[in-house]
Amino acid sequence: MAELGRTSPFLVVPCIMVWLISGAPAFAQGAGGGGGSGGLGNAFDYPIPASVHEAYSPINEGFASPSDPRADLKGPTPYVDEREVAPKAARQGEIPFFRDTDLKFNSRSYWMDEDQFGFSEPRALTTGGWLSYQSGYLADLIQLQGSLYTSQPLYTPEDAGGTYNLTPDGQQITTLGQANVRAKVLGQEVTAGRQLVRTPYINPNDDWMIPDTFEGVVLLPEQIADQKLGYIASYLWRYKPRNTPNFIPFTQALGVEQDEGVLINGVNYRAGEFHTGVVNYWIKDAMNTAYGEIDYTLPLGGGKDGPGLRLGLNNIDQRSAGAALIRNSPFTTNQVSARLLASYRGFVLTGAVSRASRDHEILKPYGWSPAYTAMMISSFQRAGETAYLTGLSYDFSRIGLNGLTFFAGWGWGFDAINSNNGKPLANRDELDLRVEYEPHDGALQGLRVQLDYIDMRLIDAPLPSDDLTQLRVIVNYMVPLL
Repeated sequence: MAELGRTSPFLVVPCIMVWLISGAPAFAQGAGGGGGSGGLGNAFDYPIPASVHEAYSPINEGFASPSDPRADLKGPTPYVDEREVAPKAARQGEIPFFRDTDLKFNSRSYWMDEDQFGFSEPRALTTGGWLSYQSGYLADLIQLQGSLYTSQPLYTPEDAGGTYNLTPDGQQITTLGQANVRAKVLGQEVTAGRQLVRTPYINPNDDWMIPDTFEGVVLLPEQIADQKLGYIASYLWRYKPRNTPNFIPFTQALGVEQDEGVLINGVNYRAGEFHTGVVNYWIKDAMNTAYGEIDYTLPLGGGKDGPGLRLGLNNIDQRSAGAALIRNSPFTTNQVSARLLASYRGFVLTGAVSRASRDHEILKPYGWSPAYTAMMISSFQRAGETAYLTGLSYDFSRIGLNGLTFFAGWGWGFDAINSNNGKPLANRDELDLRVEYEPHDGALQGLRVQLDYIDMRLIDAPLPSDDLTQLRVIVNYMVPLL
């Protein structure tokens, strides 16, 4: 029975190339002989690109502790929210701590309707969002930041908890997801406390009502324009999954009782349209995950609307560490992927291929997958799985419909095996359709509407239905309060 209103620098480059190439033998050998949220173009909450220059690159976006999952992105063309200009201009005489303060309410309503292979049909209508505060810097040294998140049920039939927008038992979620202090010291930014962390492997995964947030200390270089060298040094001891108000140990998601956090170290380099980098994630006595990427946009000229071509290669290397407490350890595995992007006059065509080694699937409980073949549900990370992806997007602003974009993608994964017994797993494919409307000016500035349809099919699987389908309708509206 439905319930209504239930509350609730250049030296780095050759090193990276050697590391990446070391994954190639695993790719070739695999060619010879779980699901979960992936992400549109590897990041579901990333804007649909209008050219290859705007397309998502995990290593180009690099390392950040942003106030909002979509804040300070390096790919999309930045824009000014005119609604914030006048209030800030009126505070020019105040000290920076108050003058540069931001207080925003980000409203989000979400309809989720899923059919899980004929077994269950989780669906729910939820509303809420988050109230975020960010002060200016005090004495150009200290900044405060916090965000209170909530997801409230409006319509919750049976299995509503399976939508991940509520707790597993269908209850509301309210949590102080961000509460931190940031200090600028000797050209570095150190953020301590609860925060968003954006890296290739650990990230907000903001495709539901509430993003993943993290608790720990993050050191980054102070952000400057046209920054070429980036890096991160961080230790995170807790994280908050999307469907709970509680922060839990990183090892809990791996089925390990021992309470351990994750040590993150990485570096990336940008030189014009060339981006490269590596980052490592170490969880004591559980596993180590390393990621490397090379991304290059060919200098064809013509600007945003002219012809564009972009190439990328990356590798995820994952293996058990220390006492190897994860079930079925020890293991060593990797997933190599490559992509080609082409764009012209608002159209962006994507082609990608990936291969996972046969020893073990890639574990990815802390955000979307950085593999180029990752889709909204499938990351094609099962042991031995080869995948192909093709996609096409279009920016309708070229024909006067400003803010309207569309994406269609199809991926196919095959030759996956059960790494425990070597038996074959069902091949799968996935169709993703997405429409997004986000005007950057006019009366509707601040609005973002997303409509998504996903059909992931397990081919000839012994299930009541071959298909897992999802319909998502998400309405976001940001209101600057201060």
